[in-house]
Amino acid sequence: MNLMQDAPNVVSEDGLRTLLAERHSADVVCRVTPTRTGAQWSGVWTVHCVSPDGETRRLLVTARNNMAARKFKTINGLSSFLAGLGVSIISIPMFEGKVASHTLDDAS
Repeated sequence: MNLMQDAPNVVSEDGLRTLLAERHSADVVCRVTPTRTGAQWSGVWTVHCVSPDGETRRLLVTARNNMAARKFKTINGLSSFLAGLGVSIISIPMFEGKVASHTLDDAS
């Protein structure tokens, strides 16, 4: 299945990597306000790929779960994922409904 063709509102991790290299951004959306347990923050965040003109938004999905939204439930997991994409400055929204946008540096 070609995710970009069959479901244009979603993107796989590989597709997200490709689009970030083409100057798209990765928006992190807080779905559930996180709570702190010891040294760990837990909540729910999703990632959306946004075109440079802001007209197109694609939800990051998991390939293994039949295109279900990929949800990050800890700040550690989310920040590790973003760093793995090549994002050098990570901003994480801490309240439901808030959004933080990320792009790749020219140095990456």
